[in-house]
Amino acid sequence: MSHKSKITLSDVKVVLNIFALILLIAAIVMSSCTKTKPDQQEPPVETSETLRFVFLADSRGDTLTYPVNDTVLTAIISQIGALSPRPSFVLFGGDMSYRGWIHNNYTFQAWADLFTPLTSNGITLYTAIGNHELYHEHSSLGFWLLNQQKFQGTFSGNPANGPAGHEHLAYSFSSPGANSFFAVLDPYFMSKDTTLPKHLGGNIESAEMTWLKAQVAQTKATHKFLFIHTPYYYISKDTAEPAFANQSYTALWSFLDSNKFDLYACGHSHLFSRRTIDSTLLPYPQTTPPTPKWKNNVVQLLNGTCGAGPDTGTIDPAVKTAWNICNDPKTYYFSVVDINGSTVKVTSYKGCTGAYTLFDTFTITK
Repeated sequence: MSHKSKITLSDVKVVLNIFALILLIAAIVMSSCTKTKPDQQEPPVETSETLRFVFLADSRGDTLTYPVNDTVLTAIISQIGALSPRPSFVLFGGDMSYRGWIHNNYTFQAWADLFTPLTSNGITLYTAIGNHELYHEHSSLGFWLLNQQKFQGTFSGNPANGPAGHEHLAYSFSSPGANSFFAVLDPYFMSKDTTLPKHLGGNIESAEMTWLKAQVAQTKATHKFLFIHTPYYYISKDTAEPAFANQSYTALWSFLDSNKFDLYACGHSHLFSRRTIDSTLLPYPQTTPPTPKWKNNVVQLLNGTCGAGPDTGTIDPAVKTAWNICNDPKTYYFSVVDINGSTVKVTSYKGCTGAYTLFDTFTITK
């Protein structure tokens, strides 16, 4: 004779409790496998963002009656407009006109109007200020505050996120995907009319340096670019200009080096030059004992004439090779910068009023 087992209510409760315990243990195990530990940082987000822009500087003419070399600049603008893919923006590095004020008129708007073929097609124009923007028609009168203010008003499309008073002169912006960071500095900022300084290299105001540090601290961009009118390293007849031993530029370069900037783009000297600033080069001005050598290979790209009279003086052949210098007569330049993920490719073109030809290219990989 068989006997059927009788399941009681207490038996059911035991089974349910065991099942709940199993589920709880499983949840804990899964959580421990997927949860990021407090001392672990999230990995950087990979990006394949692509971006193209153009850099050029120094389009000024040499007389009051010919303040802008619009013949050459218009030819370059045409070349830029024909690029494919089209650049997102053009950044101009200063010295657009022989004088900022000529015969009771500011020269800024007439210069900006030359870029209408680009801006009307969605290519943004950004500008850095140069020393010639601040001149009255008689340069011996010095830098004029009203010129600076008129520049700010004319180029109000430049971002206004610089230090107080420096709006549209010192500013920054990022690429749409935030993979690239761009900053522009003004080495000539003033709060009143000033006499011409002995040296035209300018000075990096502490307000701008403090601002730049704060901006860089907030970005996680892979690529960083700095634009300013004046070089750090001079390689032409302007070599004597930095003898003012302006430590503000060395402090700036030290910051760019430690934060692994890709490019320091400038003009002022009327020629083309580019070099990777590595540990073989001492900081300028040299000190005793020397300050630590650079280590992060920031590139100085000097693209110093898209119309200004070229500096065609003789340069030592070894220097010319080491600094990738081009200073041929009646030759002008612009550089196309292509950012593709972790890579930056800079392609530079030279010419005059006809078609421009590729003559220099280099790549930076982060």
